[in-house]
Amino acid sequence: MAEGWRWLVLAGALPLACTAREDWPRWRGPDGNAVSGEAPLPLSWSATRNVAWKVSIPGEGASSPIVSGDRIFLTSSLEDGTRRVLHCLDRETGRRLWERETRDPEPERTSALAGYAASTPASDGTRVVVLFGNAGAACYDFGGRLQWRWQPGTFESELGLASSPVLHRGLAILVCDHDGDRFRSFDSFLIALDLRTGQVAWKTERPGLGRSWSTPVVVPVGDHRELVVSAQDELRGYDPETGAPLWQVRGTTGWVTPSPVFGGGLVFATSGKDGPTIAVRPGGKGDVTLTRVAWRQERDGPYVCSPILYQGLLYVHDEQGRLTCRDASGGELVYRKRLEGKFIASGVAGDGKLYLTNESGTTTVIRAGRTFEVLSENRLEAECLASPAIARGSMYLRTLHDLCCIREGAGP
Repeated sequence: MAEGWRWLVLAGALPLACTAREDWPRWRGPDGNAVSGEAPLPLSWSATRNVAWKVSIPGEGASSPIVSGDRIFLTSSLEDGTRRVLHCLDRETGRRLWERETRDPEPERTSALAGYAASTPASDGTRVVVLFGNAGAACYDFGGRLQWRWQPGTFESELGLASSPVLHRGLAILVCDHDGDRFRSFDSFLIALDLRTGQVAWKTERPGLGRSWSTPVVVPVGDHRELVVSAQDELRGYDPETGAPLWQVRGTTGWVTPSPVFGGGLVFATSGKDGPTIAVRPGGKGDVTLTRVAWRQERDGPYVCSPILYQGLLYVHDEQGRLTCRDASGGELVYRKRLEGKFIASGVAGDGKLYLTNESGTTTVIRAGRTFEVLSENRLEAECLASPAIARGSMYLRTLHDLCCIREGAGP
């Protein structure tokens, strides 16, 4: 293994922004890889033990909480999606600071699992951006003052909208893949909005790519950055500054929900059910399927859950609890194990541990490494569809009706 690769994967992920490591400002954390650099992190808890606080969240939502500075943001929906709410809480106490509501008399179609609040907010430390399907995107400052709104038009998708905003160099980048060409409304597209004004900076049509609920990642390639989007049948690279298409790799399935991850010069993308996992070197022009794919495995891809790249290993778990660990550099199988329960939430990692939460609210903590070892099983005894956030030594877990702050040594 090359020394450059070894250094990157032992670090867990390559930082792509100057966001403080203590924050978790977007879907899957500061780098979009679901990895925290903090230690120590909680090992064990129950519905009461090591729970610093628990607050009820009105409505329903599968979106994940984010943490930026002393604030937590998360979303929910009420009254069958006609009311969408952004909640702002105090990070230390869970005290509700403010709520802002967006009304939508004609919400988009969705699924029971995705619902109307599946997209996770994103923050740059002074503003927060939310995306609510037909209700559009909105940006607020940390005092709850509306900065701008943007309307996408009539969004049509069999399973709703779940892709989350990505903030990059003053832009809010949104993936709006849907079935528009089938419903004769508009094609799928990528769009970048000016974070200060909400004005369109660029828009790139994506005709025929309407089956993605994935959130992109921005990755370094030499002296520039590329926006990598996992979508129907293809993994694609774009220029995040202009939206110009750069390259594509064939090989994903027709339904793509998991978000890609990046590390050691490779982008890892999964799709399913029981579909392929591909490792791609970003860069190049046009169709680079034959030149930029480092390795490919035909099976084990999840339908919903996104992978984790941590300490040189790629962890993929599916909805039935099958956990597959592979060597990230070559794709060789390290182990395959079965976990208890069914899974919708994507896992997170940090402090030498993996955290995988099933639908019934049980989080299995697994020691990271080549030998499978369960360290603890922690039951909140509440339905859980959202992925955790890690910040300031705490883990924030959203259940169906509550948000819990898990912290070692807290509670009775």
